[in-house]
Amino acid sequence: MDSLVSLLHEDATMSMPPYALWLRGPEHIRTWFLTVGSACEGSRLIPTTANGMPAYGQYRSNGPDGGFHPWGLGVLEISGGQIVGLNTFLDTERLFPLFGLPAVPPDA
Repeated sequence: MDSLVSLLHEDATMSMPPYALWLRGPEHIRTWFLTVGSACEGSRLIPTTANGMPAYGQYRSNGPDGGFHPWGLGVLEISGGQIVGLNTFLDTERLFPLFGLPAVPPDA
């Protein structure tokens, strides 16, 4: 978590449409990842790009069977070498095919 937070700009924001989640600042983002966001621990990520920005397909564990399912398309906004925005779009059924992301990660 320290590595991620060290990359965040002091005014970095995080959102997750369609949820009303909107956070600002490294400490708020860190707290979210260590509490509610800890459900994403163990996710698999596949890199891609969105609007020329670094992005990734995120797959979360399906539960006891150990499988993974699409969870979100994460898009990073970068400025001056720092992350200024973390945006995760949850409409994976529509978005994953548009970005050529598979239904399950190859290593699952």
